[in-house]
Amino acid sequence: MTGSGAGLALVTGASGFVGGHLAEALVAGGYRVRCLVRPQSDRRWLDSLGVTYAAGTVEDAASLRRAVDGVDVVFHLAALTTTPREADYDRVNYGGVLRLVDAMAARPVRLVFCSSLAAGGPARAGRPLTEADPPAPIGPYGESKLRAEQVVLSGGLPAVVVRPSAVYGPRERDILAAFRLAARGLAIRTGPRGQQLAMVHVADLVRGLIACGQSVTASGVYYINGGNHPWDDIVTAMGAAVGRRSLVVPLPGSVVRGVSYVAREWARLSGSKALLTPERARDMAQPAWMCDDARARRDVGYAPQIALADGMRSTAEWYRSAGWL
Repeated sequence: MTGSGAGLALVTGASGFVGGHLAEALVAGGYRVRCLVRPQSDRRWLDSLGVTYAAGTVEDAASLRRAVDGVDVVFHLAALTTTPREADYDRVNYGGVLRLVDAMAARPVRLVFCSSLAAGGPARAGRPLTEADPPAPIGPYGESKLRAEQVVLSGGLPAVVVRPSAVYGPRERDILAAFRLAARGLAIRTGPRGQQLAMVHVADLVRGLIACGQSVTASGVYYINGGNHPWDDIVTAMGAAVGRRSLVVPLPGSVVRGVSYVAREWARLSGSKALLTPERARDMAQPAWMCDDARARRDVGYAPQIALADGMRSTAEWYRSAGWL
């Protein structure tokens, strides 16, 4: 299938950050797009695109069967990225994939599953991870994504698993706090000195996802990355984007862990999103999260187009225009 306009694409998680950008790019590329959405989903980025909606969730098998009916390709992005209850990761991330693969049994079209670098784990031996490295997730989120990958790859479908690095760009809320600090001339260091982080702009990730969906030969796991960067370079680029030089304030690991337990309990009691959990604190303390996207470049022609400085600048500009910064 190509992006000539003949294809109907299903996007789960379309109301989320990456999902909204993916739906927009698919429509721009000539696809008809169906979005799986819950009644309470925020559709502000979708309503103007001309997409159709399939009501349901990945926790409801019947709604998944209705959603996949007649589609030509499925992009599965719906997932929990943080929660105060560890069991929720398996329930949604792993269980959702089990139900989706079962729903697609009667229509075995291409499935592109958006997993995470967390499924591979932090970089080891001082080098970026490749798809040949045995996965070694260090927390329940990454473990749930890895279990879901195994279902996708053994489900008998023409399937591709995409492991993005940390994603940023317009409309992303998790990195917004760091931009707001940068605008005040501050940066909080929660990891070790010399920490290396992989980051990809959402527009580059979307291009990679679509390339995997269009390919008739791609299979297995692909890392999608925009570049591996020292944490200091990321802070510098963010500061330049907001016109400030950041004073770096190191935060001891013991403090980060303590705050994470308090934040988790508050999220559990209030029902709000847990922005910091003990699992995320452990992720933030790793010396390196790096990956190598050479396989995606070779097999599907993936090539990131947005440099870190440009991506940070455009993200800050969008935040300002939206009144978020």
